[in-house]
Amino acid sequence: MQTLSAEQRRFFEQAASTYQTDLSGDTAAREYLAKRGLSSALDTFRLGVVRRPLPGHEGYAGRLAIPYLTPAGVVNIRFRCLRDHDHAAEHCPKYLSLPDAGTNLFNVLDLKKDAPCAVVTEGEIDAMSWSLAGIPAVGSPGVDAWQKYWGRTSLRDFDVVYGAGDGDKAGAKFNSLLAREIKARPLRFPPGEDSNSLYAKGGADALRCLIE
Repeated sequence: MQTLSAEQRRFFEQAASTYQTDLSGDTAAREYLAKRGLSSALDTFRLGVVRRPLPGHEGYAGRLAIPYLTPAGVVNIRFRCLRDHDHAAEHCPKYLSLPDAGTNLFNVLDLKKDAPCAVVTEGEIDAMSWSLAGIPAVGSPGVDAWQKYWGRTSLRDFDVVYGAGDGDKAGAKFNSLLAREIKARPLRFPPGEDSNSLYAKGGADALRCLIE
């Protein structure tokens, strides 16, 4: 687990604030989030878009900025491409992480909620979807990014933990990992679907019915 200096924390806070402000006037980025059912998530998760890159962030221009919020402030930021295109064919990574920023669990503020269950997803946007649906959720920044200590220290207070891997081979691998590591109950999604796609189509009920 990486320990940030005071200077690093100030920089992350400045970046999150700058990009959050940029999003307020960015129609295209807000339309993208609306299509994914996330219009109500903008302030809760301090989402932003990189229009005025801070030093070192020039390579993330035009991307959605997803800050990792904790009780101590912003500890990391990941950047998602907003273009609707074939990322692999155009050699454009869907997500970019900051070099040497470490690996963090997304949405740890939800771990403080009083609830009998929680959901672990394989991405930030999926975790936001469950949280907006009223179910505490955290996200691993990718299938292979899961850290063993997260289960021991972060999720032990919940009676039941669900694994919400996407409806593909990578998602099945993620669910198997969570079942093995933290005895998470796997949720099954139709092929090609994930937590956010169901939420965008059917709202909170589309997710809640999977665990109720």
